[in-house]
Amino acid sequence: MTGWALITGTSKRIGRAIALDLAARGWDIVVHYHRSATEAQQLALDIQELGQSACLAEIDLADPRLAENLIPSLAAEIGMIDALVNNAALFEPDDTDPEGTRHWAINADAPRLLSKAFRAHLPPGEKGVIVNLLDATPPAPNFTSYAKSKTFLTDMTRNMAKSFAPQVRVNGVAPLYVLPSPRQSEEDFRTMAKGNIVTPEQVGQAVRQLIETPSVTGQIVTITPKAP
Repeated sequence: MTGWALITGTSKRIGRAIALDLAARGWDIVVHYHRSATEAQQLALDIQELGQSACLAEIDLADPRLAENLIPSLAAEIGMIDALVNNAALFEPDDTDPEGTRHWAINADAPRLLSKAFRAHLPPGEKGVIVNLLDATPPAPNFTSYAKSKTFLTDMTRNMAKSFAPQVRVNGVAPLYVLPSPRQSEEDFRTMAKGNIVTPEQVGQAVRQLIETPSVTGQIVTITPKAP
């Protein structure tokens, strides 16, 4: 199975690793970004060097109108999208988003709107697959809005797997600690993770395996470090 894959939050970190893993195995990639234009353009070039097509999509997923219209507008340009990976996420302390509205918009509502639009754009008889990026790390007390939005996305993954079947498979990937946040030093991150560090490449491999395994839906896969 190959075709076009839309990965939100593609330009850096985990999104980049997912994109390169899929591109290396024959997928064309929609590179979504908001502010990271330079990194997105470089990733598109890297994908093209692998022999695949890349399409840039710049929108703020916190705007529900833009999130709703992204897939219809892309489909009008490049045709059917075969896979959707809801990777983009906001991870900020509660005091930066006191009401939790931006966390909810990006981490919960945008995946919901994108998933509905993805299902709606598929022609009759065509099948698609969605993979949602979840979180297997223990919740932090000052990141309540983030935790609530990811809990919703976890529940939505299971519910959509049922309601979207059999046309669309829906699964989730929940890694342990992957990369330090912008507020952390490498040392603090490793102390907090206590050895439970997963590489972005491992996450990318897990996403691809769920995309390319046609018998699997409604599953949430926790990604743990490789055995020594």
